[in-house]
Amino acid sequence: MTPGDDSAVDLDRVMALADAAGLTIEEFLQAAPMAPARPKEPRRPESSLYQRIGHAGGLLWLVNTLYLRVLADPLLMSYFKHLDDQDRQWLRWHMLTLLAVVTGGPSKYEGRDLHEAHADLHITEEAFDRVAWHLQATLQELEIQQEDQQAILAAVQARRDAVVTFETSS
Repeated sequence: MTPGDDSAVDLDRVMALADAAGLTIEEFLQAAPMAPARPKEPRRPESSLYQRIGHAGGLLWLVNTLYLRVLADPLLMSYFKHLDDQDRQWLRWHMLTLLAVVTGGPSKYEGRDLHEAHADLHITEEAFDRVAWHLQATLQELEIQQEDQQAILAAVQARRDAVVTFETSS
């Protein structure tokens, strides 16, 4: 998998997200997973989930923390062991843009159709559930509001049928 094969990335969008996070594009894609804690702000009901999670910077922190968990999970390692650092950055980028869309951010997900992208990966229900479990643990670790956690997890669950591509026989 190479970036050119997966989708046509809008460089302006990448630069805008990096800029919103206060990073260069290189820093944005390789940002350290241990970002400093965001200041606690009172929750404004009119703000979007994307705003409450901290815009692109908050999502970057979420995605990097999530992938530390996912890549270290023995159940999930086989899905990622063949990827090099550039492929992993590309994967994080797609997760970042997908989460930006589902949280109401300014991005449009322009990657391949989720079912098409996962079709040959043999992703099981168990693997999907394990990633969702890591996502929930990450959201809790980052102290995301409970209702925001539920909204993000529901958006991910809504994509289950597109991602799970392999049925195990009982």
